[in-house]
Amino acid sequence: MRRYVYDSGALIAIGERDAAALRRHESRLHERDHIIVPAPVAAQVVRDPRRQARLMLTLRGCDVISFAAEHVSPVGALLAGAGTADVVGGFVAITAAEASAAVVTTDGRDIKHLLDTLGVRVPVLAP
Repeated sequence: MRRYVYDSGALIAIGERDAAALRRHESRLHERDHIIVPAPVAAQVVRDPRRQARLMLTLRGCDVISFAAEHVSPVGALLAGAGTADVVGGFVAITAAEASAAVVTTDGRDIKHLLDTLGVRVPVLAP
């Protein structure tokens, strides 16, 4: 079983029915891979669940993890070390590092910078 962390770009691509993103996501589900979505990522893209059926269905097949008090210091320290301010991106990077998971993102450069700051090497993939 492989592990993946989806960022908002990945969810948007799936929600907007991007053929390649849908195909890769469905393949991951078929292979029973573990797909992780940090809750703040989901919050960035969910606007009207009644009109986002594909997105809501996608989230059902994912492990949505909360941003909790124990994440505050590690994410803050990462952002300070990386010289950035994107809390959600920081949480995505830390989640991927902790799970040894590939990151599925449309913002590869920023995620790679955060992962490099952590000293972690995991794949960064397009949706």
